[in-house]
This record gives sequence, C-alpha cells and structure tokens, in this order.
Amino acid sequence: MGICYSQTDWSLKKDKDGIKVYTGKLPDSKFNAIKVSCKLNGSLSALTSILLQPELQLEWVIATKTTKLVKRLAPNRIYYYTIASLPWPLVNRDLVIDLWIQQDSLSKKVTIKANAIDHVLPNVKGLERVPFSQAIWEVTPIGSNSIQIDYYLRINPGGGVPAWLVNMFVIKGPFETFSNLSKLIQDKRFQGQHFDFIKN
Repeated sequence: MGICYSQTDWSLKKDKDGIKVYTGKLPDSKFNAIKVSCKLNGSLSALTSILLQPELQLEWVIATKTTKLVKRLAPNRIYYYTIASLPWPLVNRDLVIDLWIQQDSLSKKVTIKANAIDHVLPNVKGLERVPFSQAIWEVTPIGSNSIQIDYYLRINPGGGVPAWLVNMFVIKGPFETFSNLSKLIQDKRFQGQHFDFIKN
C-alpha cells in the first residue's frame, strides 16, 4: 500500500445509516487522512462496473463538476480526469487518477488503488492541479450480494489552502458520497455485470 493505515490513530466523526467516517492524523502531513467503513447491499461486479465508468461520478461523488475517461490501460485499469467544484473563493481543483482494481483469487477480497498522477494531461488555466491524492479501497464480499468496504484517502489539495479549513470539511463529502454509492450500487443498470478479473 505504501502507507500503513493500520497504525493510524483513527477518530470516529460520523456514524449514520451504516456509514462510519473517521479522520486520522499522519506524521508527514498537516491534512487529516480519511477512512470510511460501510457494508453495502451490492456485488463486487456492480461496484467494479461503477468505478470503471468514471462519468458516473456525477451521480455519486460529491462536488464533481465533470469527469471523463482518459485512457483504458487494461480491463481492470484506467486513467480518468476529474474536476471538483469548490466553494468561492477557492479555485476548482482538477486531477488525473490512475485507477487499478485487483482481486485475491483465494479470499476474493478486492483492492482498488486510485492515485493522482502527473504528466498525463497539461494543466488547465483557471484550475488548481491537485499535487497529491491517494485512495485505497479494501472490499470484502459478504455472502452473495453484500460487500464490506474500508476506504482510505489522503490528499493535499494544493494551492495554499490552509489545512485547518480542509480538515473542517472532510466529513460531509465522504459521508454523502458513500451514501449515494449505497443507492447507486443497487441500480438495475449494474446487475448481472461480469468481469473476467472479478469473481463474486
């Protein structure tokens, strides 16, 4: 993983509708890390289908202004570009994400890495490029149609935004995002999906 989140001292900040949001202080960052834990009614394939269609983020990821696929490197790996809307007077952020989905063949546990990468698309005038973002999903199947998600995020939004301001708003976004995902994953569009690299 590159980061040992198991050693982070997590503090529970919100527990509602089965979604728990934690923050944690990291020794090498002034920005709090985020952890979300939840159990969703849906399959691994449904989640995979949603994540591999980045344009769907407009339906579930809070503050998304636009998202588009940049390149499909493999059936289980894509680059995508996204712009996040920030409230005035902050400048909107953009970034390119390298999303990679892998499954352990024995345990069926799925690990998803979504890291910001540079030198793929040029900077856009009027937008602030996020210098660092690293997300890890650990997804464990429970029975035939439920999954346990443990999601970890650390980010530096760049642009000189003070850490105290960012840390004030790190609860609302993740909670609403996963609340939206819990509904979307049950949408009939994603039922019966099949991927050669994912076994439900």
